[in-house]
Amino acid sequence: MSTTTKPLPLPAVSLEVRVFAEEQGVTAYLPAVLEMTRRIFPQAPMTVLVEDDPEIANDRHIVLEVDTEGLELEQLIATRQLWVQDIFRCCPATHAWVFRIGMV
Repeated sequence: MSTTTKPLPLPAVSLEVRVFAEEQGVTAYLPAVLEMTRRIFPQAPMTVLVEDDPEIANDRHIVLEVDTEGLELEQLIATRQLWVQDIFRCCPATHAWVFRIGMV
C-alpha cells in the first residue's frame, strides 16, 4: 500500500503583501506564484512577506519564505533552480523581479 502525502495548503497572504502586490502590478500573478512554489515545496511550511533590502533604499520584494529543513544540498540547489525557471512561467520577466524565494 502506498501512502500519498497531500501538499500543505497555500499560506495566508497578509494585507501588506496584497497592497504591495497591487502597487507593483503583480496581483494577478500572485496566486500562480504561490501555487508554483507549493508544487515545488509541497510539504514545506511557507510564509509570504514583503521584505526591504537593507542595503538598497526603496528596494522591496515579495518573499516566499520556505522552510527547507531536512533537504540535502543537491535538493536545495535543484529546487531553487526549478523555482527560478518557473517564475517566468507564472509572470512576465518585467514583473518577476518583484518575487523572491527565501529558503530557510
